[in-house]
Amino acid sequence: MSSHSKIAVSSVPDVSTPSQSFDPRGLSVPVLMYHSVGRVLPDWAWSELTTPADVFESHLRALAAAGYRAVSLAQWHDHVNGTRVLTGKPVVLTFDDGYLDNWTHVVPLLERYGFCGTVLATVEFVQPDDAVRPTLREAGRGELAEDALETRGFMSWEELRRGANSGVLDVQSHAFTHTWYPVSDEVVDFHHPGDAYYWLDWNAYPDGKPFYLSNLGRSRVPFGVPVYRHEKSLACRRFHADPAESEHCAGVVARSGGDAFFLQPGWRDRLGEALTQFRSGRARRGRVETDAERGARLEHELVGSKRALEHGLGRPVDFFVWPGGGYDDDALRMARQHYKAVTLSGAERMRYRNRPLENPGSIIRRGAPTIETGAAEHYAPGRYLVDFIEEFRGVPGARRRRQARKLAYLAAARLGLWPR
Repeated sequence: MSSHSKIAVSSVPDVSTPSQSFDPRGLSVPVLMYHSVGRVLPDWAWSELTTPADVFESHLRALAAAGYRAVSLAQWHDHVNGTRVLTGKPVVLTFDDGYLDNWTHVVPLLERYGFCGTVLATVEFVQPDDAVRPTLREAGRGELAEDALETRGFMSWEELRRGANSGVLDVQSHAFTHTWYPVSDEVVDFHHPGDAYYWLDWNAYPDGKPFYLSNLGRSRVPFGVPVYRHEKSLACRRFHADPAESEHCAGVVARSGGDAFFLQPGWRDRLGEALTQFRSGRARRGRVETDAERGARLEHELVGSKRALEHGLGRPVDFFVWPGGGYDDDALRMARQHYKAVTLSGAERMRYRNRPLENPGSIIRRGAPTIETGAAEHYAPGRYLVDFIEEFRGVPGARRRRQARKLAYLAAARLGLWPR
């Protein structure tokens, strides 16, 4: 981590009011997506969500050097509505889920480079207290080592408030639960040591969600329970499985050595056979949620999260980002009734570039770019990021520059010179 002083750059670009002759094919504003930023957790199955802090700093350094300025989603919305159009090189930086390292690492780095960002917070993951943990600022003053910073967790309400009050962070909604639900009684696996079905615990014990990164490998849900076919919570109709099936399979594991059961070859087959026998001659007792139940659940996720965040922060919440990009027509219709704009995912987003009057109710995002080297993917350094977003904006030659830079990084990877 570099120790240079803060670069004095403005976080608000110039603006202008559109005239009657305004061209709707005007300035494109990139919206970048990050998640965790800081130290990679080797025991976390989703560690690919973490952008290393030094790489993220290279992003900010390159963006600042290239003349980019960060704006909020509210400024973005004024731009795409055509009411107050941005000029220059605006960019929106978003951070999904509200990880603790967004406080310990992101906020100080944004401050250092004169940028702002938007945290998309999921209510059930917010740490339910007023904890305020040390950050890179304290580490830079020598008060503790950087690797001693606490990062396994999620931001507290007080940290979210302080980030928002400082003007460095905006906070918007990422739903209430951010989870997965079973959608049928089809079994795709069984819960076992070392798996990544974290959401089994989230659904059974939501009070533990803000702390799950500190308890990886210590599941409160018994091993052996069936993992049913599942989908993202806002894109599915939830299936409520027969709890007796979980009790039976967990009992098989408990009577067969507990965790040692999973060291035996063919343990999945044994559990599958045990479940098949249990189901034989027995009426299925699972059920799919009703229309009314799903409507109430969507309202809780979409409207309930907005109200909870506004109450906790004392600020309006006007934008919504889908957890995992998952939604269906019912969810999208309800979200549009309560938010100024929501994200689009998949093929839908490829048509748009966040231009004025193009599609002002939809936020088009791009993930921070990665480069695949053999079996691994690595977050690309800052100069590549600049080429990446300039390609998105349609800057002439940006695609060619990005591709040439990618080839150079791949050549460096073959020589063991990148990444370091």
